[in-house]
Amino acid sequence: MTKSLLLILTLTITLQITACGKETDPKKAFENGDYETAFSLWMPLAESGDADAQNYLGILYYLGFGVQKDYKKSLEWYERAAKAGHADAQRNYGDMINFGRGIQRSNQEAYKWYFAASQQGNQKAARQIEVLAASGNLSPNQQMHAKIEANEFILDEDKRFMSHDTYIDKK
Repeated sequence: MTKSLLLILTLTITLQITACGKETDPKKAFENGDYETAFSLWMPLAESGDADAQNYLGILYYLGFGVQKDYKKSLEWYERAAKAGHADAQRNYGDMINFGRGIQRSNQEAYKWYFAASQQGNQKAARQIEVLAASGNLSPNQQMHAKIEANEFILDEDKRFMSHDTYIDKK
């Protein structure tokens, strides 16, 4: 009887100690509101080039979750992930540019990033393109140039904008 009781007590204590351990999945930590843990788990991944982790660091810095709110750092992480072809980061980066958060506001540059994101399935970016186009602040020519510039950051070649205008310098 005492051996059974001792075994049950040992198992209970072991389970409680295990449950108290820190989360090792950054997305679970983020979803559970443990932003400091999420940040510490994402940072090494982001530094090694993980675009998803870079986007999440951008989110944490933008919102000030687990870190001091910092638009400049948010912008840096979004930019890294966006240039790697991460659609959500491209939309987030476009938002930063469109609303002038930590960077000079630019309709054409925002359009470029929204277009890249929308071509990769981000519906929020597609709506932002419509808003920018309807604003009257971008000519059709500026929109075309932005689309051509966005091609560099669209991973699937079949989704890239095709222009037959040979006079455009494609850098």
